[in-house]
Amino acid sequence: MPPPPLTCAAAAAEARAVLRTIRKSSVESPVPRRVRVELPLPRADAQDGDEDAIVYLGVHGQAADWSGGMAQRLRVTKRLIENDMLDGYNDSTEYLGLLDRDADGMGVWKVGSSMTCVTHPSDTTMEYLVKLARGDYGKTVTEKSHILVVVNAFWSGNGESVGQPWEFQLKRDAKALLSEWSWEKVYACRRTRSAAGVEGTLVRRYPGRWMLFNANGSSVVREWDDEPSNREIAESLNEDAGRPEAVGWNRDAANTSRDDDVIT
Repeated sequence: MPPPPLTCAAAAAEARAVLRTIRKSSVESPVPRRVRVELPLPRADAQDGDEDAIVYLGVHGQAADWSGGMAQRLRVTKRLIENDMLDGYNDSTEYLGLLDRDADGMGVWKVGSSMTCVTHPSDTTMEYLVKLARGDYGKTVTEKSHILVVVNAFWSGNGESVGQPWEFQLKRDAKALLSEWSWEKVYACRRTRSAAGVEGTLVRRYPGRWMLFNANGSSVVREWDDEPSNREIAESLNEDAGRPEAVGWNRDAANTSRDDDVIT
């Protein structure tokens, strides 16, 4: 089992290898055609030489200073996609710009006639992913053999939180889209940390299992068939490091003190 990547560029290159495997599969194979990719993003305030290092930035990079909002996220993600994830596919790979004028952060790429890649679909922009998937922006994406890749998606559940409370049809359309396809995460690389301060790296390379590595990537802490919860990740990291849980996680604070526990 290869160790986890150390840089964001290396992670994007691993995602490229996974997507190549999927593209080479036949339409009749059980390989997913509507897939998700989770790429790590670099710190905005990184020092020289560490601009591309994979570090803990919270869930979906929320701990980073994204002062430029989704536009800044798109610029960073676009660089990883074009320089590493889609590099060398073919000459017909083309960045088409924003999927829609109001689709904040949703850049879209055409990779020949066999694959479309779109970034950052979320509960607030699900309307545009629904339109893309049903062919409103072009019918090629609806073909059985076509692969639709979403990178760093932010949606929650199966459409319950999509749009405004009164947009009932959009919620139904989103639920149908998210339920019809598994939207399997075929590649993921995420630096993670428990409340007790123990770090690790979670990696999934299709068709392999979800692997949680220790802080320096030298050993596998635990494996799963399905994506683990944050709690499972934290408990596994703490157990491997011999670290007790931090107060407020799953222990009674009355039974601990600053002398014998770590409060984070």
